[in-house]
Amino acid sequence: MSDQEEADFFQKVKDYVKKFVADIELKEVITLLIFGILIFFIFKLMFGGIFGVSLVVIENGPCPNSSMCPTYDKGDMFIINKAAPDKIVLGDVIVYESSSDGRLIIHRVVNVTVLETPSGTEYYYRVSGDNFELNEHLDSYDSGTAIPYEAVRGKTVMIIRKIGYVRLWLSESPTIRNILLVVVVGIGAYLILAPDKKTEEEKAKEEEEKKLRKDKRKLPFKVRFKEYWINTWKNTKKWLIELFTVKRQRIKLIIFCSLIILTGILVPVIDQAIRVEGATTGIHDITNVNYFDTYNVTENIAFFSFDIHYSHDGSYNDVLKTFYVEGIQNDEVLGAFRWVALYQPEVDGTIGGSLVFDMSEFDAESNLTIKITYDIRHRFGADQLGIVYEETFSPAQWI
Repeated sequence: MSDQEEADFFQKVKDYVKKFVADIELKEVITLLIFGILIFFIFKLMFGGIFGVSLVVIENGPCPNSSMCPTYDKGDMFIINKAAPDKIVLGDVIVYESSSDGRLIIHRVVNVTVLETPSGTEYYYRVSGDNFELNEHLDSYDSGTAIPYEAVRGKTVMIIRKIGYVRLWLSESPTIRNILLVVVVGIGAYLILAPDKKTEEEKAKEEEEKKLRKDKRKLPFKVRFKEYWINTWKNTKKWLIELFTVKRQRIKLIIFCSLIILTGILVPVIDQAIRVEGATTGIHDITNVNYFDTYNVTENIAFFSFDIHYSHDGSYNDVLKTFYVEGIQNDEVLGAFRWVALYQPEVDGTIGGSLVFDMSEFDAESNLTIKITYDIRHRFGADQLGIVYEETFSPAQWI
């Protein structure tokens, strides 16, 4: 390549880069960057974590072969947060990193030990899965020791049912994950680099607008700010006047308002029509109350697992997403847990529940009341808050 050809080549590259930079729309670039950051955060949450928050999926199972069955099952995804050590209490579900192979394990805290050492306060946790057919002993960390706080990734904040199967599928298929990443990057590159297919008239108009914007940038900020709001008010006033004086705009307004009114009328009507006759949304039964006090007597822990049965009327309007469970003896709350889901399948179903008590506070010869307080969210209409369902079980009813 001669010197002249080399100079021509670099001049073409320079002209192309100059034209490319000139054609960049700042708003489009910002939008693409925001989407790119969101995609990065999602991947980072699913395969690492960021700002102390992670997404963790139960990988073993499904029930009854899941260590957290019946409370949680394979494919359930959790949002976890790196809570302070003193904020992790009896009954919390935590995620910790195994000392042997680095796997992440999701189990429930059944004992908290606080040690005062010369270097400061240290926290240790004993944990176990809710499925006692698979978890005969408490988890061990190093040669039988409790889990130190340093190994804890976080405690669960929210559950997203079954959506974790997507994460499992991507984890088990690195080739597909890499292909998906390449596709996403390729689409992003195309959106940024692909030339616009515009007519000469559109290009000329765009160039004129760019020139006007460039000229406006030379004006003082106060002038530009004032001009912006004056033009905004003029355009808004013009639109409002045309909305009632121009026939085409009036037709658009009528169609828009008609669709809004029609939606407001038809959705509740359709919602009422698809309801199951005689069915109601809510919690209606607690069964299979299991009591364990011998799996590890030295921990001085009483553990209850049970099934919570909920029903749904089949409509789109009613949503049961969150409930708070308390274990009560002699009018005192011995333990509690909160079940929070991102969504609820609009079908009847059963989910597992569990409560952990300190044996020094628990009386194995007295009745236990399981109280569930829940809300029914309505997409149309006022929510029903603080609905209470409770059952009292005698020791003879425990399994």
